[in-house]
Amino acid sequence: MNDTDNNNNIKCLRCGTDMVEANFETYMCSQPIVKRTRKGILSAPVQSGVNCLVCRKCGYIELRAAEPHKLKFRTE
Repeated sequence: MNDTDNNNNIKCLRCGTDMVEANFETYMCSQPIVKRTRKGILSAPVQSGVNCLVCRKCGYIELRAAEPHKLKFRTE
């Protein structure tokens, strides 16, 4: 994700300022993911990418699943 103001005017939970999208990178520049697993051999893990929002005033960072619908198991 690029540094942009296109975030649907999401306000910072700390100070109320508009937040901006930013890159959130991990070691070796791999993209972070949110992952859920279940016990059992036949249960495949489910995962989604991560979107990052940052407040330019106070520095508060908010992480959100990019595709939260992908975090549901078939039986949920």
